[in-house]
Amino acid sequence: MLNSSLVRNAAVVLAFALMSSPASAQSHPVPLRMTQPIVDKDFYLFSALDRSAAAQQAIAADPEIARVIAARRELISYTVPRCKGVVVCQLHAITWTDEDILDVSLALQRLGDTDPALKAVVDTDLRPAMVYPLLAKLSSGQMLARAWDICAHGLNDIIAVYGEGAAPRYPEIDSISFDMTSDAAKRRIAAVIAAESGADAAAHPFYELTLQTALALLDLNHRDEAGRHEPMEEGVNKAAVAAIATTAWQTYPYTVIVVPGAGPDDRETALSKGGLRRITLAAQAYDAKQAPFILVSGGYVHPSQTRYSEAIEMKRALIAQFHVPEAAIIVDPHARHTTTNMRNAAREMFRYGIPTDKPGLVVSDAGQVASILTQQLPRSELELGYAPYTVVGKLSDTEGIFLPLIDSLEEDPADPLDP
Repeated sequence: MLNSSLVRNAAVVLAFALMSSPASAQSHPVPLRMTQPIVDKDFYLFSALDRSAAAQQAIAADPEIARVIAARRELISYTVPRCKGVVVCQLHAITWTDEDILDVSLALQRLGDTDPALKAVVDTDLRPAMVYPLLAKLSSGQMLARAWDICAHGLNDIIAVYGEGAAPRYPEIDSISFDMTSDAAKRRIAAVIAAESGADAAAHPFYELTLQTALALLDLNHRDEAGRHEPMEEGVNKAAVAAIATTAWQTYPYTVIVVPGAGPDDRETALSKGGLRRITLAAQAYDAKQAPFILVSGGYVHPSQTRYSEAIEMKRALIAQFHVPEAAIIVDPHARHTTTNMRNAAREMFRYGIPTDKPGLVVSDAGQVASILTQQLPRSELELGYAPYTVVGKLSDTEGIFLPLIDSLEEDPADPLDP
């Protein structure tokens, strides 16, 4: 193992050398507005459009979008009664076709570049929120169209997985669990269709039927993980966020100590032995003043639909067993695998105002640290479409050094439990 002080100094030098990169030059975004957390996190575009009556009026008045919606409503009104209560048949009728998604995309692109209300939604809400950093260089219309495309396919994915039983990205932990042939499922979906097919349906946003159907399916399957503990800066992370504002960052070599969770194999164990070993390493690094904060990351993952969040339980143990102050612990209770452990840690660093031009430390068992420093970046590129962090170096077999990247803020409804 290399001398730790030499590695630490090299890491800091490299971090400052990277300050001129586009990612580190970005200003810190603020935490997302959270009034309906699952929608805000999966489909921020819809939340933004819902806040603008003028934008909704412009969309409703557009003849091309009106044509698409009228044809969809006619098809649904014809098809649904003939499904005879078969939910999968009804859901298939509600799902957006690729052709309709494209037609709406083209119309929104035109409106986003020409209509003041739609342009304002992009420039005063979507861009500042930084939920679509990969689209940042696009025109207002292009961003609006691409955001719609992402959201529309995200809606379709939820319907496919949690209504029709398609395989999600991680079948062992994220699959459908509710019987969609049951009377309860039939009643719930029928109620959504009825509510969005009444006399006042024309006044609803064009995406409302599919959105409410997707939300109903998540609810039936008890898949509200994305919204749990939100807004975190007002709850589980309130003390830490307050402490961040007064932290003397120059006195520490690293900004945070990230600890990925390790789920137990049974429903009765709150914190696994692996998770305990990881936070032991983190507490030692914290006591050595490597960083002013420990960021624990891990959702309600193993076994599927467990009642325990890895991050919440690691926080409890850090306080009770290692006497780490609550104000020194940042929680990410949503990550479901190692790629999103690191992505969500990077997100919180940006949104909470932690310096992102100074390196962070990730602490875990040797195998996972090696994976984070090598294998996880190609996996992130494949699954997420971008790298959420860059590797700076290795402090020891159980400690890796990284810098967060702004692309980590990209919203991903294809993974609706942790978008």
